[in-house]
Amino acid sequence: MYTTGQTPNSDSLEIPELPGDRRLEGRTAIVTGAGSAGTMGGTGSDIALLLASQGANVVVLDVSEDRARHTLEAVERIGGRAYVHTADITVKANCEAVAARALDEFGGIDILVNNAAIAPGEQENLESMWDAIIALNLKAPKLMSDAVLPHMKAAGGGSIIHISSIAGFRAGGGIGYSAAKGGLIAMAKAQAFEYGQSAIRVNTVAPGHVAIPMGLGFKGWDGGGTDRMRSRRAKATMLGTEGTGWDVAFAVLYLASDESRYVTGHTIPVDGGTTATMPIMLAAQIESA
Repeated sequence: MYTTGQTPNSDSLEIPELPGDRRLEGRTAIVTGAGSAGTMGGTGSDIALLLASQGANVVVLDVSEDRARHTLEAVERIGGRAYVHTADITVKANCEAVAARALDEFGGIDILVNNAAIAPGEQENLESMWDAIIALNLKAPKLMSDAVLPHMKAAGGGSIIHISSIAGFRAGGGIGYSAAKGGLIAMAKAQAFEYGQSAIRVNTVAPGHVAIPMGLGFKGWDGGGTDRMRSRRAKATMLGTEGTGWDVAFAVLYLASDESRYVTGHTIPVDGGTTATMPIMLAAQIESA
């Protein structure tokens, strides 16, 4: 575990050993949906922690102040630099306020990670549910991108990373959720084209069956967080293992850093090979779980 001499509480986020090369020293990252609760982090909190461990100044952005402060405690535990910002990012003015404050606090915006999302059950096919999913999962990333783009252009570049899902490639995640996540992949390509001449790169990460609170609580499956279902999720990969939010975070770190300076308009699946094989080939090992 990563420690700096501070003793975590019983419900503090668990933090693995993290690399210390600090490749993002002095840069500023906004991570949406970065809140957390309990010991298991989500993709947002894990991304915020990993970027902070690499020297980035991090804006821990969430609609819940309690959840955001839970992540902030973990960032401070590893000696990272961050602050909490709470906002409803489906509102344009709120997104602009996030960007303005980041500029005031840290002097620039180099990285935006659009992670905030909801994945409710869609069995009732409600119009209100569709609107809520599209608003947070697709509209908000567009609004946040628009808010940071002027600052990235003025600074001579930046990296925008959307957190999509393999539901953007394959059916089964719900109609609204799949539409929004597929939309993110398409939007990243369009944004990469529009802003590439300003040295702004736009890419997407598509998580698969990773063990995070939202994924394990997904209402589209019967008992998504049960031991048997988690085993089946693991077996639905070429590797036969379950991913974590940290696997997603390391893909984001690559796209946020100079190592990916010539990568834009692309999507990295973090799914253990799930989308790279024919479903029938995994059927036997899934049923054995």
